[in-house]
Amino acid sequence: MVGPTTYHDLAGKPHLCDPMLYFMDTLTGSLLSSLFAWAISACTPSSVAKDDHTIVIEKGGTYSGTYRSSDSSVPCIRIATTEPVVLENCILAGAGDLIRANTNGADLIVRGCSGYGLPPSVDDQTRGRFLDIAQPKRLTLEHNYLEQTTGIVVYRWSGNGSPQQTLTVRYNLAHNINGRFRNGNGSTRSSFLLLNTVQHLAGIEVSFNEVQNLPDQSAVEDNINFYNSSGTAESPARVHDNYVQGAYPYPATAEHFTGTGMTTDGDGTTAATTTAHVEAYNNQFVGTCNAAMNIAAGHDIYYHDNRMVASGLLPDGTKLRATYAATAVFNYYKQPSSVFFNNRTANNTIGYVRWGAASPYPNRQDLSPDCATCIGTKHLPNPVTIKVEQNEQKLWQQKLKKLHLYVGVGSKPAGGPTKAKPALKERSRS
Repeated sequence: MVGPTTYHDLAGKPHLCDPMLYFMDTLTGSLLSSLFAWAISACTPSSVAKDDHTIVIEKGGTYSGTYRSSDSSVPCIRIATTEPVVLENCILAGAGDLIRANTNGADLIVRGCSGYGLPPSVDDQTRGRFLDIAQPKRLTLEHNYLEQTTGIVVYRWSGNGSPQQTLTVRYNLAHNINGRFRNGNGSTRSSFLLLNTVQHLAGIEVSFNEVQNLPDQSAVEDNINFYNSSGTAESPARVHDNYVQGAYPYPATAEHFTGTGMTTDGDGTTAATTTAHVEAYNNQFVGTCNAAMNIAAGHDIYYHDNRMVASGLLPDGTKLRATYAATAVFNYYKQPSSVFFNNRTANNTIGYVRWGAASPYPNRQDLSPDCATCIGTKHLPNPVTIKVEQNEQKLWQQKLKKLHLYVGVGSKPAGGPTKAKPALKERSRS
């Protein structure tokens, strides 16, 4: 299906945006990959670089289309309104941020969108975020696909925490969060999801997301990071039923790494400004170096009934050198007991390899020495192998099938969850 991009304003009236080609989400496989470049080049405005097509949204409504930016400083989509905006079934490819919404009070839903990070246009800079948003009043991300981006960052909050003004991130599929500079001269800390100073917000839900990071094709720090961010005592932030595989140094066999599957973080010096009221449960963290789930800052944080599995091996059997311990509760910022308190983990299933360690079995470090409040741990038997890791993916697929859920874009097939979107082939820069 070929036609002009449309959006519907708040009254439901359709309008034409700049002419471009729009593909229905049912296009999959090599057809989508090959048509993508042709589509965006066919509608290139003369005022921008070849193949580029970006948009600034200044009016609320529902937008669908194909957008590309080869300039690291120019997002594919910039939202400059506080009226409700829905981005639906978009295809995005950019060297910088794919979606940027830095107008205080943004009201945004992103669903069914596929986002591909392109190589940065300048050295000493990383690929952009799938979404960079500051002080929104509502944010919902559902059934999106992210590849080779630096993830999602939410900075502060302006909503009231009602069901209509809260944060929901669910059913998304991410491949290879990558914070490496274009010229390979370093990296920046990147996450699938970073909440930065999103404080005292009721109703936060992060659930049923799948994140897959491959060694030496990704560069992620903490896949999920709550930094000085908090739910409320009555409504803790809920992080549940996510599947996260892979967190590696670059190169993957390097000895030093500080990333995780998930961490609570932040330098807040009071109980009101630190990370707080977070409950994480029924998640699977697989093949992560350094740690699977850490509590490094905050209070009233509870991790329970999660699975943390790491074989300490690359797929070819090479030993990883940067594994430490599956989980820890430690006061990294050395805050007083009025700031760091009431944190615990319970009833987690763990099999975490650290070569040369012995807790509870040879070459294992299921619990860090800093884990006095970690109780009820179920230790997987030795050996924890690559096959044990692979079984976690099977358990995840079985869970989705049983619940009739799918992750990523597209429609759920009768037999189970959808497959990943095909990779977008990157064209070399001249």
